Amino acid sequence: MTESPVLRRAVLALLLDIIALPLRAQAGAPVEAATTPPHPCKLPGLAEEVRCASYAVWEDREAKKGRKIGINVVILPAKRPDKAPDPIFFFGGGPGQGIAGEAAGLAENPARQKRDIVLVDQRGTGRSNPLDCELWGHPLDLRKAAGDVFPVDAVRACKEKLEKVADLRLYTTPLAMDDVDEVRAWLGYGKVNLSGGSYGTRAAEVYLQRHPQSVRTVVLLAVAPLDEYLPLHHAYAGQRALDHLLAECAADAACHAAFPNVKQEIAAVMARIDQGVTVTVNNPVTRERQEVRPTHGLIAEGMRFLMYGQGGGALPRQIHQAFEGNLAPLVQMSIERRLEIDDILAMGLLFSVTCAEDLPFIDDATAARETKGTILGDYRIRQQKEVCKVWPRGEIPANLHTPVHSDVPVLLIAGERDPVTPPEFAERVAKHLPNSLLVLVPRGSHGGAGECTDAMVRQFVATASVQGIDMSCLQKLPPTRFVTSG
Repeated sequence: MTESPVLRRAVLALLLDIIALPLRAQAGAPVEAATTPPHPCKLPGLAEEVRCASYAVWEDREAKKGRKIGINVVILPAKRPDKAPDPIFFFGGGPGQGIAGEAAGLAENPARQKRDIVLVDQRGTGRSNPLDCELWGHPLDLRKAAGDVFPVDAVRACKEKLEKVADLRLYTTPLAMDDVDEVRAWLGYGKVNLSGGSYGTRAAEVYLQRHPQSVRTVVLLAVAPLDEYLPLHHAYAGQRALDHLLAECAADAACHAAFPNVKQEIAAVMARIDQGVTVTVNNPVTRERQEVRPTHGLIAEGMRFLMYGQGGGALPRQIHQAFEGNLAPLVQMSIERRLEIDDILAMGLLFSVTCAEDLPFIDDATAARETKGTILGDYRIRQQKEVCKVWPRGEIPANLHTPVHSDVPVLLIAGERDPVTPPEFAERVAKHLPNSLLVLVPRGSHGGAGECTDAMVRQFVATASVQGIDMSCLQKLPPTRFVTSG
């Protein structure tokens, strides 16, 4: 199985799928707060000429005064002259991914034969007044990166820097989706097709909730419900995925023979981490060898992040290596996953979204109950709550967490062992969408199943119907490939 190239780089885990872990293509400087009609342009990684535009919006959409910001737009024009009038709008993950940076990956999307693909960097991401933060020092200090996922001193410094160019209360999902609909109308499109992965599914649901008249179809891949508070169930989803993965290992003759006691080995490794240990790893930026003291949260999140894609097949071996005394591969992987997420996402946007839309609604008792018995525990929740003590909190509409009800055709795709948006999330969303189809990918992670689910999406968008979609390929997907040596 392979995943969507966009979701592959989306995060996180915040809800991004970071399977192949390429670094984000440099987006360039923020676009000016000016409206520039679509014009020919060249982008990194793309040989062909596409079209770029910018659109100025009020940062404070309600007051309509003060600062304006530029919204960056990339259009991948349909290749055939008889193109359909309804384009596909893609939404990035995270929150914090600049979707226009994925233009090269989406340029070969077969849907482009008949439809424009429109990539609008959400306010606060990409080149739309990005809220980027530097959390680990410059040059990169791996000792910091092995500690707290969101070091409060670095968060506070980022806040002070960004407040010079942004009102951090005004970077929520509803405001961003209102920007996108304004851009849609300015570009002259009528109804559009929405496609979102991970946090991008929340964006698509909010768009559908606020602008239903503008939507023809919706594709939701790795679904985050509107009534789900991030990161409340990261620990549960990660534990659930790990349990599924280890059950697959136990049922695989080679994996079971190589790692018959992996559950006990995980417990022993985490106990050693908790006692305190120094590990030497490679700094991927400076190329130096550095000693770090990995934290429980770093390793627990690292294991969860590795299961976002097909890398999960390497986890039993990494655990076994650590159990036998070689912690370096597991620690190196965990740090690199953390750094790659930080590179892909505008962390300030993640903070502005979650501190307004999520963390205020998670109390300590709920956090303790929902994370009980998991390896990660309430680590992520505690870390993000500390961020929100210093980060400005925006206002949100009263109905933001109300599940979206719509008769618009919706295709939902969920992975059986998704470590951040488990299948029951998609089930919660689908029950309010009578014209929907939920596709469960066997052994699937935080994404689709390559050409198998891509073909379903193409058929769905072409017909605007969930009827008659061929799902037979799901029964032919290969088993998880476990790494037992090497």
